[in-house]
Amino acid sequence: MHDNRCVQRSLEPCKKPGRFSTILGTPLLSITLLPQSNAAPSHFSFTEENGAELSVQPRADNLKPTEPGFDKNEISNSSGEGWHPTDNPNPELRPGEMRSDRESIPGGFTKEEADRAEMQEASEKLSMQHGRRVKRSEPVNCRTYWPSPYKVCGGIREKYDSLGGPSSFLTWPKSDELGVPDGVGRRNEFINGFIYWHPETGAHSVTTHFSVVWARNGWEAGDMGYPTSDEYGLPDGTGRKQDFQRSHIYGSLQGLASISGEIYDRWQELGGEHGPLQYPTGDQTKTPDGVGKFNRFFGGMIYSHPSFGAHEIMGLPLLIWSARGYENSEWGYPTDSPTQDTEAPILTKQSFSKKKMDTRRLIAESGDSSVIGKEVNNLVIELLEANGIHVPKDNPYGYREENTRLKRALSRCPLPDSSQKHYGGVSIPFNYDYWGCIDEAKSWEHYGRHDYCTHSPNQYPAIGQNAEFSGACARHDICMDRADRNGQGYWDCNERLYQDMEKVCSNVYTAVDPRHYNCRDFRDAYWLAVTGTHLDNL
Repeated sequence: MHDNRCVQRSLEPCKKPGRFSTILGTPLLSITLLPQSNAAPSHFSFTEENGAELSVQPRADNLKPTEPGFDKNEISNSSGEGWHPTDNPNPELRPGEMRSDRESIPGGFTKEEADRAEMQEASEKLSMQHGRRVKRSEPVNCRTYWPSPYKVCGGIREKYDSLGGPSSFLTWPKSDELGVPDGVGRRNEFINGFIYWHPETGAHSVTTHFSVVWARNGWEAGDMGYPTSDEYGLPDGTGRKQDFQRSHIYGSLQGLASISGEIYDRWQELGGEHGPLQYPTGDQTKTPDGVGKFNRFFGGMIYSHPSFGAHEIMGLPLLIWSARGYENSEWGYPTDSPTQDTEAPILTKQSFSKKKMDTRRLIAESGDSSVIGKEVNNLVIELLEANGIHVPKDNPYGYREENTRLKRALSRCPLPDSSQKHYGGVSIPFNYDYWGCIDEAKSWEHYGRHDYCTHSPNQYPAIGQNAEFSGACARHDICMDRADRNGQGYWDCNERLYQDMEKVCSNVYTAVDPRHYNCRDFRDAYWLAVTGTHLDNL
């Protein structure tokens, strides 16, 4: 059974409901979430099954985290810099003598609106001089900010003035003070945001950017309630945050998202945005059964259930669990954190409400299928397919005929390429004998393992640029040859393979690229497939 969740980190499209996609919200974010580059060479590669170009959700590539609202506004945050009230405003319309006749009108207001604002300024100035009392039903302490004809009053005005009035990121008001549906709170709308007031929380600004998240969660009438702080920057200099009565909004280069309750508490226990999950990339959402809740993060997910608590799931366990249907899978809800065993440097085990998951055992028991002449682990194939990555069993190597690497690959004698740029900084050594091409007499007895990544693909295929593991796997094979000659186990070789594959993922994809995390997840699956046949010979 599948639903409409998609793991945020993957840039592959959801070919079926419940499969991986982003949020670089793009994106980051609907995310247009990342820059793409040319595909790296490989001994076989992948395309989307129908040959169509894979789509990517848009992301906000040009976010400016130092600016409130990330500058996603109708006009620039700095449009009101240098604003000042009208000197000696005219109390009545005097053609040719109004401020609008002497100065250009900012903010998109009309001359009629600007002139009305100037006359209101004159009336307010006169009232202050004579101490005129307003009617009990009128808002108090109101002020007009030329050229906007809309008034800002009371606690909202105090907040607006403290931010700098029109000189702030909000720029000019575009509404008078308005009520909200609960009949208690008040609000003013500004060109670049809002100020909301409630007697229990006070007055706080909400930027255009953050208001999008608040709006999709029901504004103040929804689960989040009223803001209890303004938006503020975080210590990393990149992210931003705003607190609400029952929730929080986080903004980063990975997008904007709300998070609350025990999921928020668990995330904070893990280090928040500084922990392994990093920033949230999707709003807190109810599971299809209406009981559980979850948040997506750049580095994984957190699920909560009233009977099992809140627990993170990431890495290979998440990759497998999501491919099989999340909490509707054979495992159910997570009941503990993922762990690694002593024989692997990766997360391999996790407890769930229905049964435990042992990823090592799952891969070991999955068996292999022939993929263009190479045996590949069936679980690895399943995970690739679940990510919308077609494994081309009937399309040798996925290359065009004119590709010279194809001709070498079809002859099973590809020439090692020492150019590290093709292999993420881990090149294929010149003494690597791929399937006995150099010395046919020793081809199987001595070089049978020389097939790059045994039981797994030689690359992580992604939109725009593949992460090529051939160099890392070739070095692993040579290391195992050396270990055999010296009568040693393979643990050092396996550890080096893990490090080399991580180096490839890091070199090919930047730290803010969700393909980096998905590359690492598949690195874990490949690593178990490659090393699984000899984990007992460490």
